[in-house]
Formats: sequence, C-alpha cells, structure tokens
Amino acid sequence: MISKINKIKNLGLLLNSYSWNSHLTAPSQLDNFKRYNLFYGWNGSGKTTLSRLFSAIEVGELNDNLDLEYEVEDMNGHVYKNGEKFNQNIRVFNHDYIENNLEIKHGKAKAITLVLGDVNRAIVKQIEDDETSLKEKKDNHKKVKESLDHKIKTKGYTFTAIAKTIYVLITGGAVRTYRKDHAENDFTNLTRKELLDKAEFDNIILIVKQNSKPIIEKIEEIEINFDGKESKKLSLAIQSLISSMNTLLAQTVESQIIDRLKDHDDISSWVEMGINIHEKYKSTNCEFCRQSLPENLLFGLSKHFNEADKKLKRDIDNLMSNLDYLYKSVDNIKAPDKARLYDELQDEYGKSYTIFNTEKSGLLKVIEEVKRTLENKRFKTTESVILDTTIDMQSFMESLNVIASYVNQHNKKTSDFDSEKKVAISKLKNHFLSTIFDEVKLLNKEIQDCEDKIKIIVNGDETSGGLGINALNKRIADNQAKISSTHKACKDINTGLAIFLGRDELFFEPHRIKAQDEHGNPQELDDGYVIKRNGKPAINLSEGEKTAIAFVYFTIHLKDQNFDLSKGIVVIDDPVSSLDSNSLFQAFAFLKNAVKNAEQIFIFTHNFDFLRLLLNWVKNDDHGKKARYYMLKNYYNINQRQAYIDNMDIELSTYESEYHYLFKILKEFKSNGTIAQAYPIPNIARKVLETFLMFRVPNNKSSFQKIQTIRETTNYDENKLTAIYKFTNDQSHITGSGFNPALVQETQKSVEYLLEMIEAVFPEHYKILLESIN
Repeated sequence: MISKINKIKNLGLLLNSYSWNSHLTAPSQLDNFKRYNLFYGWNGSGKTTLSRLFSAIEVGELNDNLDLEYEVEDMNGHVYKNGEKFNQNIRVFNHDYIENNLEIKHGKAKAITLVLGDVNRAIVKQIEDDETSLKEKKDNHKKVKESLDHKIKTKGYTFTAIAKTIYVLITGGAVRTYRKDHAENDFTNLTRKELLDKAEFDNIILIVKQNSKPIIEKIEEIEINFDGKESKKLSLAIQSLISSMNTLLAQTVESQIIDRLKDHDDISSWVEMGINIHEKYKSTNCEFCRQSLPENLLFGLSKHFNEADKKLKRDIDNLMSNLDYLYKSVDNIKAPDKARLYDELQDEYGKSYTIFNTEKSGLLKVIEEVKRTLENKRFKTTESVILDTTIDMQSFMESLNVIASYVNQHNKKTSDFDSEKKVAISKLKNHFLSTIFDEVKLLNKEIQDCEDKIKIIVNGDETSGGLGINALNKRIADNQAKISSTHKACKDINTGLAIFLGRDELFFEPHRIKAQDEHGNPQELDDGYVIKRNGKPAINLSEGEKTAIAFVYFTIHLKDQNFDLSKGIVVIDDPVSSLDSNSLFQAFAFLKNAVKNAEQIFIFTHNFDFLRLLLNWVKNDDHGKKARYYMLKNYYNINQRQAYIDNMDIELSTYESEYHYLFKILKEFKSNGTIAQAYPIPNIARKVLETFLMFRVPNNKSSFQKIQTIRETTNYDENKLTAIYKFTNDQSHITGSGFNPALVQETQKSVEYLLEMIEAVFPEHYKILLESIN
C-alpha cells in the first residue's frame, strides 16, 4: 500500500512543486495513508490532477506528461520514483479513465472479461499455480537475460579494445578502418593462440609500419668491349688484358742506342715526337731553330726509333687505352646508397657497402700501377719488363656480388611488398587476438550457457517435462478461456445500470467484428460493447446518464480478470459529478460494494453530502482506525495558484451538514489581504445563501427572486441585499477576465453583509448556528 507522497513536480499547474508536509496550516503533521483515504476539496482545487498521479505510479509515467517527477513511499518505506513501476496494480476512475475506456459520445466501450463464479476450482488453482510459476520463470529469464547481455557487452568491449589496438598498429590513419566486427570475424578463424616472441613482433611491426620503396637498378658484372671486339665479362676481360700486358712487356726491339736518349726518357719522348713532325711536314730544317738538319743526325735517330719500336709503342698505347677504359668501367660501378634500401637491410648492407668501396678503390689503384708500368715500358722498348703488380679480381667480385644480393633482396621485397605486408598484418592481428583467446573462449561458453538456459526457460525442458514461458502462457490463456465470459460482464453492467438509473432503457450490447486468424481463416473477435437506448445506438446522453454509465462500468471493471481487487489499490475521483441528489445513495451503494474488498482506497469528492456517506461508512470499520481524512487546499506562490494536501478540518469530518461547516468558515473569516485567502469565499457564501433561502423562502423560484421576497417582507437594506447577490453570483463563477484585485475588500464586506442579513431576517436561526459551531 501507498504510505505517503513525498514529492510531486510538473503535474499540471496546481501540482508543479509539491512535497509532503510542506504547506501545513496547522502545527500537526500529515497523517500517513491508511486503507481508506478520503479527500475533500472545492471544484478546481486539484482533485482530478492528483488522481492522475496514481495512474502514473502504477506504470512509472504518464504518456502525455513525460516531464512528471514524483516520489511515493510504500508501507515498508520503499520509495518509488518516476520511471519505476509500483509493486501493486492500481485502477483509477477519473476523466482519463472514461476517455480511455468509453466513447460515450459514439456509444462504445471496451470489453471487460470476468471470471465466472461457478468455475472448476481445479482450473482456477491451476491458473494461480501457473501464474506463480510464470512469474518465477520471467524473473529468472530477466536475470539470465541481464547476465547474457552483460557478457555480450563485455565480449563486445573486449573486441572493441583489441580492435583499437590493432588498428593503431596496422594503420593509425585518421579514418578508423578496423573495428569490433572485423576483430570478431578474424577471431573466428583463429583455432589456437599464435603469440609472437619479441624478435618476431619487432620485425612484424617494422614490416607493417614500412611503406613500399622503388626498385633499384640491378647490380651485375659488367661486360668490357676492347677495340670493338667481342664483349667479355669484367673478370675475363681483365685476365685477357693481363695476358696481353705480360706479352707486350716481354717484347724487345733492336736499335742504335743513343746514350743521351737512353738516359733521359723525357728527351727521348721529345725527340721522337720531333722526328714524327719533321717526317710529316718533310722538313729539311729544324722546326725549332730553323737551321739545316745534318743528314747523319736524322739517319742516326731513325736507327734509334725504328719501325719495330714504333709498333711496340703503338701496342703499348692501345693497351693503355684499354686500361683507361677498364678504369672508367670499374669506376662507374656504383653501389646504391643504403637509404634506398628497406630499413631491415640497411645495417648489414652498410658494412658490405664499405667493403665494396674499399675493394673498388684497391682495384682502381692496381690498374693505375699497371698503367704506370706500361708507360715505363714505352721508354724501354729494347728491354724486357716484368709486371710486378697482379690485378686480383676475386675480392672485388665477391664484394660486388654481396652488394648485388642485397639489391636483389630489396627488389624482391618491393615486388612482394603487398603480399608480405598482408602476411605481416595477419600475424599481428592473430598475435593480439591471441592475447584475448582464453577470455573470449570463456565468454563464448558462458554466453552459450545463458542462451541454453533461456531456451529452456522459454520453451521448457523435454527431459524433465518442465513447461517454459510459452507453454505456461498458452495453458493460462486456454484455462482462462474456459472460465471467462465477456457476455457475463455485459449482463452485470446492464443489471447495475438499470438499478442505478431506475430504468432499463439504456443497456450495453457485445460487439463482434470479423477478422482472419494467422492462417487466413475467417473468425469473429470481441470488440467491446455498443451502448444502446431502446435497441438503438444511444445518442444525446445527459450528463447524469454519462456519469452513471461510466461509474457502473468502472465498478464492474474492478472484477476484470486482469485486476486482483484484494491486492489492488482503487482511486475514485468525484463519482457523483453531474448526478442529482437522488442518485447520491445509488452511487454510494455501488462504490461501497465495488471496493469493499480492495486493499487500499482513495476517494476524492467536492460533495459534502456524499462525503458524509463516505465518513459514516469508513468510521464503522474498526472504529475508523483504518481511515484517514484530507483536504486539497490552494495558496498563491508568485501569482501562481498551487495545491497542497492538508489534514481535513475536524469540523468538516464532524458536522452533520455542509451548511454548518460553511457557516463556521464565513463566521471566522478575517481577511489577511491576499487573493489566495479570498478566492474560495464567494463559492462558500453562495452555498450558505442558497441553503438559507431554501428553507426561509421555500418555493421553486430562483435565488434572485427569493432575495426580492426577503426585501419585500423585511426592512433589510436593499443595497446590501444587492451587494450580497452580486458577490455570491458573479464571483463564484468563471468570468474569463482574470483575478480582480478588488476581490479582497469586496469579500470581507460581502461576508459581513451576508451574516448580518441572516441574523436580521431570522435571529433564532442565527443563534442556533452560533451555538452549533461553538
């Protein structure tokens, strides 16, 4: 049961900021709710607004007011907030209920399914047992489902985290290209853990992080072509060249030795060049000094530089040209800079690069030494010269081959770069997925276990024969169909309506519609009721008839199979609105019989006579110890009218008539200058005036005509009578013009006039009223 309402916020204009005990006018604290809870309040005080709160409490929200906030406390001290379903069913009779269940304007109503009284007890017991079992299974289903969802989320978080790690390492780009679903898909292909050791991991990271580099021109042993002859590999060309050098160095020519030329190579070279010049130009004079050349001089020189000598020197010149060509060819062999190679090759390649350049420099130096030997031979054509320097190609060729091997590795990697990178990325993924291998396998097992449990809970266990949720729902529905009757509810509504109205011209009739089942077969379905008058759809219902129909329908609805009255809470808002006084007792009788077995009851009314019936009823139950009485009052907060709950005035719960209570309010009224205090007084004054006129001028004329009678039969001031009528008539009805600031002063003056008039017109009656309130 509900113990109290701790807080209400944003529930209409009157209850947008309410808290328990926050606006008490008396020093006592509000009594907590009991089984019976009666609320009294003027029209417009907020009763219907408060009744809507109970509709929200049952489900946790109001569909048309999602900003609503509240806190209610049950008898065990548990606090329920908006968004949290209350642990008991609540049924509320108010304007919303009528709108949601009855289309009185169109003469329609929703169906009510009752449990018949003569049903098989075994079936009822089976339904109760099945509902208990169903609740347990649903609770267990919820618990297992929550566990399943948690494990699925945990697994998802695990894959999300590892996918982010993999993504950062394999790309790290601005756009995320490897996500949770990719990781999950790759994990399905992982049959075992494939963890990498540190060296493998570092190498894989290096490959993955690298970008492809261009192909480097291939390094091969060059071919040499001397004097337009057949090309030969460098090593073979050098061997051939060395053989030719050795042969040439061993050759000698005979000549007349001129000692000075023999001893001075530079002079010999100069003289030889001069002979060639003189022969070319057929000079008989010295081209240097222009003197005539002696015949014996030229003859002697020609003996020294004979034809064999010239041929040998030409051969030497040719060989030296080949050596120059060889030198340039070797010098042009360039090893690529290590920066052009992939990172993992650079360190070792750098060492080989140094060795190669050393070997190359050594080879070039040897070629230069051989060339100098040949140059010396040119001046020693008459002597055999031995080549002391040997050109060793082996070390150079080995270093060249090592350079070529690294270049080949580099080029192969570039050619295979995409496939190699894919392999590396695959290994990297598998490595990181292997780090969560055991965790995911365990989660998969736990998820499968949860799914198996849910299947058993929903579908049952064939092995043990236990029914699941689906089977229990079906058996409950089948059994309810055996013991339920929509037509019985219709009969009960019509019986109640005839008793309430005292006539049977209005009645409910079941309405069925044609439809198709899941297999397309035609069928008829219940579609609620049609309200008829004398066999025809009811139209132009009076307000009293509408209220009667709605309230009788509600009392029967409390017996609906979806609501257990003995464990439920019933809330009724002004069931006698628009009913005449003759219908109060019928409404009370229906209400009392309908809710007498409810666990907790809340009733709101503005009708004092109806309140007296309710008070007399609940006070007879354990001397009223199970009942509490409240009022809904209003106050003004920054020009905004607000409602709050207060304990009912003791006089209101004690006096036998509303007239005595209202007279007491007027008699004790002293204006404090606020509109809030004056606001309800015109309505109270109108009720007191109409009651007084009813027995003082007992005819069927209007209040205005009765006041005219008093004016004609007494000497009371005509102006004051006019002020009294204007105040009670104009100020007690909605004008649409807003609050009149003159209300405060007018209220104090008019109340004094009214009490003065009662005392003047009927002093004995006035004296009795004073005694009753004192």
